[in-house]
Amino acid sequence: MMVALPFLGFGQSAAKNSIHPLKQKSSKVAASLGGTSYAPNAYCIPTALDCTDGDVMTNVTFGTINNTTTCGTNGYNDFSAMATNVTPGTAMPMSVTVGSGWFERVSVWVDLNNNQIFEDSERLSNNVGPLGTSGNNGDMGLGGGIGTGGALTGNITIPAGTAAGSYKMRVMVIATGSGNPAPSDPCLDIQFGEVEDYTLTVPATGCLTSPNGQYPSATFTPACNGTTENVTTLGWTGEYSKVSLTGGVAYTFSSSVASHFITISDEAGTTTLAAGTGPVVYTPSTSRIVRFYTHLSSNCDFANTSHTRAVMCGTPPTNCADFKVLSNNLENGLFFGGSTSQKLAIDVPVAASNVTVYGLEPTVVGTATTFSFTFYSDNAGLPGAQLFTRTGTITESTVTGTNFGYEFIKYKVMFNTPVDFSANTKYWIEVTTDAVAWEARTGGTLGSLDAFSNTSTSGVWTTGTNNLVFNLVCSPLAVSDIAKSGFNYYPNPVKGYLNIDSKQKVEMVHVYNVAGQKMPVSTQLVDGKIDMSRLAPGVYIVSTILEGGRNESFKVVKQ
Repeated sequence: MMVALPFLGFGQSAAKNSIHPLKQKSSKVAASLGGTSYAPNAYCIPTALDCTDGDVMTNVTFGTINNTTTCGTNGYNDFSAMATNVTPGTAMPMSVTVGSGWFERVSVWVDLNNNQIFEDSERLSNNVGPLGTSGNNGDMGLGGGIGTGGALTGNITIPAGTAAGSYKMRVMVIATGSGNPAPSDPCLDIQFGEVEDYTLTVPATGCLTSPNGQYPSATFTPACNGTTENVTTLGWTGEYSKVSLTGGVAYTFSSSVASHFITISDEAGTTTLAAGTGPVVYTPSTSRIVRFYTHLSSNCDFANTSHTRAVMCGTPPTNCADFKVLSNNLENGLFFGGSTSQKLAIDVPVAASNVTVYGLEPTVVGTATTFSFTFYSDNAGLPGAQLFTRTGTITESTVTGTNFGYEFIKYKVMFNTPVDFSANTKYWIEVTTDAVAWEARTGGTLGSLDAFSNTSTSGVWTTGTNNLVFNLVCSPLAVSDIAKSGFNYYPNPVKGYLNIDSKQKVEMVHVYNVAGQKMPVSTQLVDGKIDMSRLAPGVYIVSTILEGGRNESFKVVKQ
């Protein structure tokens, strides 16, 4: 059960619609304020083939490709944007029309392992026979070669078992003479001839049935920072989630059940783009939205038991300063503590280099006077075993705006001792504070979504639906800043005037009650004092903004 501020009324229990209403699944919810381009090509490309003397391809026909061409620059034409579907294990006819420059032979390669190298075993036009009048046998190439120009025809067979995906096909014509074999070097250069590259696609055979429909209803956009991101932790088989992809980026789709059959299709659910058991990798050529299906097996069967659908792309941040989640216009906030005893945590996915962190800059809702931190290992995308703790010292604060009747304040909080994060390790940080809430947003994920626990989860850490706004402090506090910390206030408890002494000029003062509401007290010191005589007895939080933006906050008791 979600706890919300009374004036918001966003209480919500997320339940999933299904064709089996008696078997609906529901998620735990956190208490809240409100409801390319590709890398450079590594394939060898000729720089000095000469096709100007008739040693040229004028047409290539294969599957749906029917391409009439002229001599390319330096004997090369890149037609990789042209693609045709192929069926592994099935012979498909091919026709290559060549010029009459001399006796021409044609070879065809397909990069079946996608390592950007055309290997000898990937030459699919082998056609052994007599080579002219030489008396020798050798590879005559597609159609056996021709000396008068015209079409060379034959069959090309993609090996049975070739996985679904896209593969580069290279077609080469060389003026070999009738007594010599077809070219065996796909990188041959400084010859009379030409090269053309195309794309072959082995379509995936997927499962496009979705008796359980779509879940969740919103399209998921991965952050692509090298960590596995949960699309949903409440997935059923026989359903799909929509995921927004960026062109040229490789995405790995997975299920928490390794034996599940995964299908990636177009947004309409009519064309399979990739499929297979276990993790499936798909790289879109352009940005698009896809459907991410899970089924029990390739038989497209299903069951109404929960699992996690997840996606991974990109690499984790390498610089300390890149570990951050930016504000989304003060969109929301998750409560600290309260009647549900809510705890909140963020994850820090560390890449290949160690990272030293000196503090945290969370943006919280309402004034804070204390911060402490508990660090955990990762356990399947949630906080695991407790590792260590740190206490915090507030050194600066900045009001970033107002929403829901509260100020949102970004605090710079230094750890009592630095934290060394090890490479290739994911950590979780729980933040404990007397602020009202932690600013939260949708989207902008760094690593996993927030983790929370409260009475509705029986104190068990649970994946949330938000991202908590923060950044790491990546350098120690300067000595000059420490020297400025001379700050004092008295008396406490106070009846009338509260004295504030500071080495730095006090620019502004705010007084809040324990609920985070601002009190009608002057924001300026008068003779180094603020008048609290009109306030009701109780505990108050005094927040001072010093010259340079630094904050000092403290609690006082009004008698």
